[in-house]
Amino acid sequence: MTYNLEELQDRIKTIANLPTLPHIASRLMQIVNSPHTSADTVASLVAQDISLSAKVLRLANSAFYGIPKSINTLNNAVVILGFKIIQTMVLSLTVFDMFTRDDTEDAQPFDRDAFWRHSLRCAVIGRLLAHRRRRSFALDPEEAFCAGLLHDVGKVVMEQYLNQDFHKALNHARVNGLPSFEAEREILGYTHCDVASWLTGTWSLPDEIDQPMVCHHEPEEATICVDSVMICHIADILSKVNEADEAAVREAAASLEQKARTLGLSVRDLTDTVADIPAEMERASMFIGR
Repeated sequence: MTYNLEELQDRIKTIANLPTLPHIASRLMQIVNSPHTSADTVASLVAQDISLSAKVLRLANSAFYGIPKSINTLNNAVVILGFKIIQTMVLSLTVFDMFTRDDTEDAQPFDRDAFWRHSLRCAVIGRLLAHRRRRSFALDPEEAFCAGLLHDVGKVVMEQYLNQDFHKALNHARVNGLPSFEAEREILGYTHCDVASWLTGTWSLPDEIDQPMVCHHEPEEATICVDSVMICHIADILSKVNEADEAAVREAAASLEQKARTLGLSVRDLTDTVADIPAEMERASMFIGR
């Protein structure tokens, strides 16, 4: 069964427990870019959740951020790492907790562990590409990382709240050898990107994170944050390439050459980024370790 978008939006609205961002994450989104926000303010906000605080400190001391000395307090974490990194941590950890793995999922067609590994891989690649980008103005690597980590969140929402529809689409993709995005559109008339758009409409995410979630499969549809969307689009494609297959890496990089040029990146930048994935994934593994 397919739905027109108006019908689907009405259906989404009837799901009473469709998640909203918890207070701490929502408030952090509101204050993080304010010139009046202090490290004490951010630390005090995060400290309201003891479990979240512990996870933030654990990540702050992980190899991923490479801080040479131990970070013992939230205030130090905010001062040393900066607001953007804390925002990435809090938003990512909050979303993980909102969509925790169900122990009954082993018999299901959607592998949530594999989903998060792919998401982390996309995030790592996006961060690497943002660092390599040669332009006169910056693209924040932390926002690229967060966008990559959350880019497919519509899928996990579908699995949790639109289960039958999502499994039909997964089966259609498997039987016909289609990417999930195309299968969803064919069999349902909507995609995980549409779901992400409706879901995050109330989340007040930065455009640099929200837009890649909505447009990463169709970057030409983006009208704002075009570079952020393109980074995520390229990262998503590269994340599906086996870095040990040199021919496949070269082919994927060559196919993305024109898109990479719009970001000031070269084919060599793409292949070098893929070569860096294993080491970066090892350092980032604590992000989804739970």
